[in-house]
Amino acid sequence: MSVTHRSCSIAAEGSFGSLDANGIPSPSGLTYLSLPAERDPVVIPGAAPVNERPILRDGPFGYQAELDTVWSGSNRLQKRTGDVSIKIDLTTLGSSANTYDATGLGLLLGAGFKRVTAGRTTGDSVAVTSVNVLVPTDETEWPVGGVVSSLIGGRAEYSAVTSNDRGGLGTSLGISPAISSFASPITLQPMETFYTPTGTASGAVKHSVTFRIDGVNFRSYAFGCKMSSMKISLTGGRAIAEFIYTSAFIIDDHDDSLYSTGLTLGPIEPVFLNGAAQHFRASYAVLSASAPTTTTDLVGNVGDELGRVVANTDTFDLTVTNTLTPVGVSDSVLGMSDMEVSDVAVVANLSLSSPLSTVKNDFRDQVSRQLMIGTGPTGDGLGCGFLIPSAYLTADPTAYDVSGDLVMQNLSYAQGRFGGDVGSGVCKNSPFRMGLGI
Repeated sequence: MSVTHRSCSIAAEGSFGSLDANGIPSPSGLTYLSLPAERDPVVIPGAAPVNERPILRDGPFGYQAELDTVWSGSNRLQKRTGDVSIKIDLTTLGSSANTYDATGLGLLLGAGFKRVTAGRTTGDSVAVTSVNVLVPTDETEWPVGGVVSSLIGGRAEYSAVTSNDRGGLGTSLGISPAISSFASPITLQPMETFYTPTGTASGAVKHSVTFRIDGVNFRSYAFGCKMSSMKISLTGGRAIAEFIYTSAFIIDDHDDSLYSTGLTLGPIEPVFLNGAAQHFRASYAVLSASAPTTTTDLVGNVGDELGRVVANTDTFDLTVTNTLTPVGVSDSVLGMSDMEVSDVAVVANLSLSSPLSTVKNDFRDQVSRQLMIGTGPTGDGLGCGFLIPSAYLTADPTAYDVSGDLVMQNLSYAQGRFGGDVGSGVCKNSPFRMGLGI
């Protein structure tokens, strides 16, 4: 008997499926990083893709199914496909590094989103011209569409850059939704922004990943993995991310005879980031006071600059679902050259025990608002914020939930079209963004 202590490690793939010269997935040349993920979802995943054989027979028996695979030498290559589940908290980078590129969290997010990073790695003392206009040291360091944060009144506040050359003066940033205070200066914190691309970049992600699950007397690999869903929820106020990745090829190497890595079988201690676990505490859920630009794209050098309405939220959850469509080819065991993100759905659910009258007619009147949900703490290498820049209600907010001890208003939002960013930038007008402090 063996205990089931186990670990899950991740690596970015240089090409989808990490194929070797013979078209077989291989971990050769990959550097795996052990994730500080929760234990329970990490299991040996997948099921064998087979073709049943309902052929003629002369009695009450069956025939073995035909495995959808290739031959390696004189034998069929073992193969499974399926999903890998990872549950991990949103502990941030801390001040020891300047990018999430080589971190477990960054690798996980890169398989579902594109990414843009601010041009500076420390907080900037900025003048506050208005609650939507800031004067930084160098406005070009702040990418259009990028999420930013600041500590104001002891609470983490988040917004996004809608113009990094506001008014064409080469000095100011326009942000939306507004921050809460005119007090100047504030320290504006840069972030790495993971975003859902739009336009001609639709469907793109930063990379595919491979997972290796190690334990006492077992080892399994999953190659060609992309994120099919990410759910953010709260446990005791702590922000937890539950990821699901669809894998094109899963295989076992329980005795290291297949790949001969020389790596001793057994679990591997995870690599922890030295930032802070993010909590929905000393932070806000904020809606814009008016509707963002939706049906057309703004032109000029002043983007959306909308006011703020604080939604006093008890709890929330947010789910991003990527529809993955294989791009089929026959020249490898994968049966595909990639998995494209062919559609994206974002849903954010807020529960309020103090109903928000501002939005009571939004569903009826088809009103969109910006939705920014932040967590604390924020600072150098700290902070996490989620932005739907054009969010619309999918249910009537006046249908209160009276089934429990408190009257609750439940707000359910989906992502709509946004056109309120101006200037140039890869993140411009993205329909969903997630910022992590650097």
